[in-house]
Amino acid sequence: MIGPKENIEQVSVIHQELLVPKMFGDLRVKVFSAKVNGLDILDDDITVDDFSDENRIVHLVISQKEISELSKKLQNSNEIKFDIKPKDENLLGTVTENGQFKISLSWDPLKIESGGKTTFVFDILDVFLLDKPVSASYDLSVIYDGKKLLQKNGISTDLRTEHNTVEFLVPENVSGLMILKFENLDGNELATASLPVIVNRINTVEIYIPEWIKNNAGWWASDQIDDSAFLQGIQFLIKEGIMTIPPTETSGSSEAQQVPAWIKNNAGWWASDQIDDNTFVSGIQYLIKTGIIVV
Repeated sequence: MIGPKENIEQVSVIHQELLVPKMFGDLRVKVFSAKVNGLDILDDDITVDDFSDENRIVHLVISQKEISELSKKLQNSNEIKFDIKPKDENLLGTVTENGQFKISLSWDPLKIESGGKTTFVFDILDVFLLDKPVSASYDLSVIYDGKKLLQKNGISTDLRTEHNTVEFLVPENVSGLMILKFENLDGNELATASLPVIVNRINTVEIYIPEWIKNNAGWWASDQIDDSAFLQGIQFLIKEGIMTIPPTETSGSSEAQQVPAWIKNNAGWWASDQIDDNTFVSGIQYLIKTGIIVV
């Protein structure tokens, strides 16, 4: 809490952590910006820890001097509110599982669309050389729904003035989450990393989900209601116009199909506000596309 001067002097730092699931692509960005009670904090206060297999941790560490400066601007405030957001929406970053390399990824055009050409731009950096670009062999796969759409190998550039590029024609039937997987960097089988990107990103104005549906999603994720009850409920809400999602074509049959575990995980994360409406809806669209939900 920000309080009187004598209390602030006893605080050496404020340390706040944000835990982000690594499959939450929108928060795999390389750089974040942050505010405290509406006031910008220094870029140097923010660090990202990618050395976990499942999550990344965004650290905000505010020094005593900065706390004192903030307190002067926030008189009579008895609480601290942190706002953290991506600084660049299409610049992603991650670290390989062995902690040796960092990969930064961007793409052009900004919106990846089915049937369109996308140029992926990436750099391979050495963590121990202060993120210096390095010449390293790599195997790159583009994966959708468990299938490899592209495989490429090469050697990255070590020049800061150049970048590595891959042109990719997105198939017409691809929509939603797509994974770029880097493997065997510099011949090391432990040097692997994955970055998620979204094809046909949904415009939030096309989505309407009643707030109470989050309760149902949470119950489903914790097995308090079964798959059939939850899916039939979603199907009814879409048909009756109570829940609105973008138009989605069906390309499969519901026979003998099970709901993928990642969709149920997404429902739980959405219910607890760990992911946004767009990410949750991408799972519902997948269920419609595969015929598990019929609308």
